[in-house]
Amino acid sequence: MPVFMALIIALLLLPFSARADQRLGLIIGNDTYDDVPTLQKARADALSVSAALREQGFEITTLLDGSRRDMNRQISEFTHRLQPGDTAFVFFAGHGVEIDGENYLLPTDITAPSAGERDFIKSESIALSALLDRVRATGARTTIAVIDACRENPFSVSTGRSIGTARGLGRISAPQGTFVIFSAGAGQLALDRLSEDDTSENSVFTRLFLPRLQTPGLELRSLMAGLRRDVRDLAQTVNHDQFPAYYDELLGQFFFTQAAAATTSTGKSDQEQMRQDFDLARQLGTFAAYDTFLDRYGDQEDAFAVQLARQLRGTGDAPPPAATTTPDAIEVTAMTPQEIIRQTQSRLNALGCGAGPADGVIGRRTRAAFERFVTASGASVANGDLGTQAALNAVMTEDTVCPATQPSQATESAARTTTQGTITPSAPTLSLAGTWKYSASCALFITATGRVTIRHIRDNFYQSSITDNLGNKGHGEVYLNGRDIIGTEYFPGLTNHFRGRLSPDGQSYSGSGSNTCAVHARRG
Repeated sequence: MPVFMALIIALLLLPFSARADQRLGLIIGNDTYDDVPTLQKARADALSVSAALREQGFEITTLLDGSRRDMNRQISEFTHRLQPGDTAFVFFAGHGVEIDGENYLLPTDITAPSAGERDFIKSESIALSALLDRVRATGARTTIAVIDACRENPFSVSTGRSIGTARGLGRISAPQGTFVIFSAGAGQLALDRLSEDDTSENSVFTRLFLPRLQTPGLELRSLMAGLRRDVRDLAQTVNHDQFPAYYDELLGQFFFTQAAAATTSTGKSDQEQMRQDFDLARQLGTFAAYDTFLDRYGDQEDAFAVQLARQLRGTGDAPPPAATTTPDAIEVTAMTPQEIIRQTQSRLNALGCGAGPADGVIGRRTRAAFERFVTASGASVANGDLGTQAALNAVMTEDTVCPATQPSQATESAARTTTQGTITPSAPTLSLAGTWKYSASCALFITATGRVTIRHIRDNFYQSSITDNLGNKGHGEVYLNGRDIIGTEYFPGLTNHFRGRLSPDGQSYSGSGSNTCAVHARRG
């Protein structure tokens, strides 16, 4: 019976692995428009991207100068070929326009209407949101859409009423599992070329995008961090503002280069595939299911799913000792872009730079705080690096640099005025220093208890040593901002990013980590 069950489980897992490498792309480049201004680089952009993706194993369909009928036909054929679990890539270079909050991609046979005929343009164009929804409906696991259509509005007129915004595309809400890239920010103009003398065959965005498609081991979010900087800097050489935007609803990581990143060092399925197979083994809940999973992935001892599978299987097997990992050696893609921004904001606040709430959104206040930090510290980062791992590393390694010009909110809230007009502290200064006993409840009904010893290093920065009843030992770095706790814990083969909240009396805290565990700790 165990052998039979193992065979059944293996057959159940096999279809997921067989489909893991199916990657399809639809590439459209429209230069020659019948009734609106022509472009010079869109066709070349489409051909260049098609060639680059074919080298990475994508099956590519390329459409040049497509009419509305041509575009609809190719979109229909593309979505028909997509199957659940596939990776879909869509690239459009050409004219686009925003009308009433929706972005439309223009076919080459679009007719310039009379002023104000919005509905005509809507009916004769391809709505971006509808295209993304059609791809999503196929069950594709990952969708990457790159839209280099933020050029000058072809329906803008000097007199009368224009159709759509003056330039560029508008913000969108991407479906789950989708990563959308615009060649310029909302309302910005994307340059087709730098000047009349520009000899490059590709647009400003695409010429910088192409090399990154072929860079081994470059995760998509890291790709965007460098790409946005380079596009901005190149556009500024002609005094133009262009800063690509992206909308991230992707589940997990994505690499264009399969060999270096989409697979493990042993050539097996990627991390997303491992998670899916682990979920299936957990749902079945039998020894045979876990044995089959461990037969496939058991040599990847640093994977959290493998560690959990061993615990659930009850083998008692422990992963082999791993080399000591220092914070500097942690892969920069371990944190999401939002987490990088939140930690940057928290640290800027701790440095007295006034970034506002640590909400993971780069707003005007956060940008101004980072500019003050760069000016005051002399750190080797630029203002445009905000939101990257380099910026976070810079603020984490500097001491207080922003001189206070007025009492901070923390200072004001730490004092109160009595009826006699005197000022007295409202509460003692909170600290994480000391020894804490904790309990953790994790996914799959796993529980753990342990002890954390936290030492104050400087300002709001602490270091910790951690042990638990499962025999794990680790160390961590912790920042306390008011009562908010942000930290990273390093165990052999595992890194956990933690966020929590200290109680008002400073005697307990609760939080959760990227390892799926919810934690409650008390002093003692």
